[in-house]
Amino acid sequence: MNLNDNIIADIRQFNRFYTKILGLLDKHVLSTGYSFTEARVILEIGFLKQCIANNLVENLDIDRSYMSRIITKLSKDELITKEFSTKDNRTSLIRLAPKGDALFKQLNEKSNEQIVELLRGLSQVEIKEIHDSMVLIHNKLDRLEEL
Repeated sequence: MNLNDNIIADIRQFNRFYTKILGLLDKHVLSTGYSFTEARVILEIGFLKQCIANNLVENLDIDRSYMSRIITKLSKDELITKEFSTKDNRTSLIRLAPKGDALFKQLNEKSNEQIVELLRGLSQVEIKEIHDSMVLIHNKLDRLEEL
């Protein structure tokens, strides 16, 4: 594949722009006191309802030792609970604790609000164009992961 320097520069420019606009490099995401990665872990557990650490490592593509540190922190902060699986006592099932569920709901709501605010002032046609473009990008790049 031959990508010219302009295409590469434009894609990198967009990535920097979108990262900045969503505040992904902020020390604490959505004023929660948690990093982007920690917030993603909380959201993933919330969406899955119950999981094991390996699910999180695979779904979020995070290093196992880093995931272990995150899980330890979230457990210490009483956001998650871990209990041994009845099928395999070497495996811990991870769920959101009530405090974690509240944070999950807050993150989910604030993320939605962030998108609404981002698109405020655009016409319905412009919003549809952005949405269609994002779906197209997602579908094209997701297909590559399946190969």
